Amino acid sequence: MRIIFSAVLSIPPYTPGSVLQRIHHVLGLQDLGHDVYFVEETYRDVCVDVSGEVCSFEDSVNARNFLDTMKTFGLAERSCLIYEGGRETVGMSFDRIADVAKGADILINLSGHLSTGPIFEGPRCRVYFDQDPVYTQLWQAEYGQDLNFEHHDVFVTRGLNIGTEASPIPDCSIDWIPTLPAVFLEESWTPPDPKDSAYSTVASWGVFGDVSYHGEWYRSRRQELIRFAPLPGRVDATFEMMVKAYEQEDDEMRTLLESSGWRLADALTIGDIPAYRNYIKRSRGEIGIAKNAYVKGRSGWFSERSAEYLAAGRPVIAQSTGYEATLPTGVGLLSFATLEEAADAVRDVEAGLGKHARGARELAEAHLSHRRVLPELLDAIEAKAP
Repeated sequence: MRIIFSAVLSIPPYTPGSVLQRIHHVLGLQDLGHDVYFVEETYRDVCVDVSGEVCSFEDSVNARNFLDTMKTFGLAERSCLIYEGGRETVGMSFDRIADVAKGADILINLSGHLSTGPIFEGPRCRVYFDQDPVYTQLWQAEYGQDLNFEHHDVFVTRGLNIGTEASPIPDCSIDWIPTLPAVFLEESWTPPDPKDSAYSTVASWGVFGDVSYHGEWYRSRRQELIRFAPLPGRVDATFEMMVKAYEQEDDEMRTLLESSGWRLADALTIGDIPAYRNYIKRSRGEIGIAKNAYVKGRSGWFSERSAEYLAAGRPVIAQSTGYEATLPTGVGLLSFATLEEAADAVRDVEAGLGKHARGARELAEAHLSHRRVLPELLDAIEAKAP
């Protein structure tokens, strides 16, 4: 099939983990034999120079980030960054991507990002891909936000339990297709170095505001970080969190985490994809603390970043969101709901690091490989397509 995959990746600050997951889908679909193109839209008020000032599209960090990423993965001739509805582009010309869209079978539109007429309207089937379960549904159902649901034909969510009895979150009268993150697996991996490596993660606690539904509040990661801040004092292990600049300015949270034994580092040090991948490989495993909304909403959300750790053969200790109904836990992937369960999971991994490293990679191969996730996703989309 001819598939257009649309998402945001160029807006500063460049986030290599998110970028890599978008690219994994494109490369994975290509590997399966499909004719795949990547499209992003951008606008004047978000195009900035290296100092963060609004500038011309030609001189923007956005254009550079986009082109550098596409060249790195051999996608420069199969991608287009559209500026102001087509006034300018990077990569393919606007006319060329519009012609591609006319003959496309599927548009996979992350968070409803793409809206430009000829590109959006051309494909036979338009798929809304929900990246933020619970928030997406509540923003629409409770707050009436326009999330560009209109004119999409099929709806996919990373919330494995959205629309089921396992989650109290409304489905917005949409028949959601659940899906796991897909990883384009490298052929080889190396086990973690048992010396001096930390259980790490890349975390942000201030991006999403709290949302309410039926008198209940569904909150950000901040609340969960407060709950699990004491973890380093409960177990003999090192914990490190990569945080962005604006999080480092949160003195209250920074003081809490550091005084509890967390090692905080600047996320800018892993600001490109090679550095991000190397950081994961240098880690002992991941300690994944989720947004409160994902947890309380029993969304079934499973982190794209956790998928990367598992693919690298790094054990993942991930907070429960209900994903355990879909993914096997116990070896390689361990789930926790309380502080003591998190400490027990760390002790379990410490007692058998090699076993859990192999189990992590095996789980990624069996459940998260693009060869497993993407064919199932496309079959489900086609079953609902007009």
